[in-house]
Amino acid sequence: MRQIIFIFIISMFMSGSVPSQELVRIAAVVNDNVISMLDLLARIKIAAVSSGLSDSPENRQQLMQPVLRTLIEEQLKVQEAKRQGIEVSPEELNNGMQQVEQQNGLLPGELDQWLASVEIPYDFFKRQIESQILWGKYVATRLRPRVIVSEEDITAEMNQQRASRGNPEYLISRIDLYFDDAEEPEEAYSTALRLVQQTRSGANFGAIADQFSQSRIGGAGGDIGWVREDQLSFEFAQVVPQMLVGAISNPVRTLEGVHIIHLRERREVLAPDPSRIRLHLIQITLPLPSGSSEKVSTSQFEFAHEITRDVQGCEDMSTLVQELNSSDSGDMGWVSLSDLPNLFRRSLLDLRIGFLSQPVRSEFGIHLLMICDRDDLDQGQDARDRVKARLEEAQLEALGNRLLRDLRRSAFVDLRV
Repeated sequence: MRQIIFIFIISMFMSGSVPSQELVRIAAVVNDNVISMLDLLARIKIAAVSSGLSDSPENRQQLMQPVLRTLIEEQLKVQEAKRQGIEVSPEELNNGMQQVEQQNGLLPGELDQWLASVEIPYDFFKRQIESQILWGKYVATRLRPRVIVSEEDITAEMNQQRASRGNPEYLISRIDLYFDDAEEPEEAYSTALRLVQQTRSGANFGAIADQFSQSRIGGAGGDIGWVREDQLSFEFAQVVPQMLVGAISNPVRTLEGVHIIHLRERREVLAPDPSRIRLHLIQITLPLPSGSSEKVSTSQFEFAHEITRDVQGCEDMSTLVQELNSSDSGDMGWVSLSDLPNLFRRSLLDLRIGFLSQPVRSEFGIHLLMICDRDDLDQGQDARDRVKARLEEAQLEALGNRLLRDLRRSAFVDLRV
């Protein structure tokens, strides 16, 4: 089987600039493990296909160093996980491959054909998935138990959010390339420049982050989540506020590495999110007769204002709806604020329970709305749970990055290319 894969890889790269005899050469030695040129070129192919890059000799050459670094990081992770006695069962590996099928819209059992169609050998791809599962198990069993977030931590973070209400926050994805004492920062910066060029030329940022970013504890595709302006490091604070939504930054250098930022969205801290607010509404609609005069409209508005003065609470509102006996009025039940027309949304966003909205005119008449109950997913226990999850992920990322730095510094790595 190995012989067949070897011949396949040779034929795949013969059209490029790599002589066949180069494929058997050693690309790097990581402690007791060898990374061959065969391993390196196969992974370059995987990275190119998954990131949407063209498989040209120029791109292969550009990807060689960042992909080799990723393979070295992967070897260090696998070695540490196995040293801790962690293994991947056949069932776990099979589930991982099935997940790849689902993510790519494939039917069960179609992965082999898809990989063949894009000229990626199955065994090399399987090895990458296995290493990802192995490291995921290591994080879950060795690092996550060390994460501790107290109720005081959650309260302090929520207080900080409230103090920052109205200030900008940013939805960010990031590619992180770290360097240690043995490496030249210029090498990481040069790699980052090439990745920036690729992403700006149309390559998928999230897929490139999955293949090259060395900060794997965060969300998939380099997802950092929402970050307040006061949470940005000094270096990032000089860049992010000036970026346009959708933009990709030039490489940003810090003391520990080089970073590429994708600004996906911008909003204000604690700005209400209509998609996360559900309301139990009662509505009174005062219809306007077809071709009604301005005098009739004024009369209806005066009646609407009388209602706002007289009606107190949902019980009064329900009684009035019955008295009006109008098919256009009644209990609307639970509705999402985002599903309502904009003219209603503005009136209801900050309206308190049991109070009537100001009269709103539409093509159907004059409307009065009252909120009888409210379910805001950005408040209460749900909000605390999300804050806790973010704080846990931040701790987990810090632990993972520290471990990887230690593994790199203590490892024997001999680069041959």
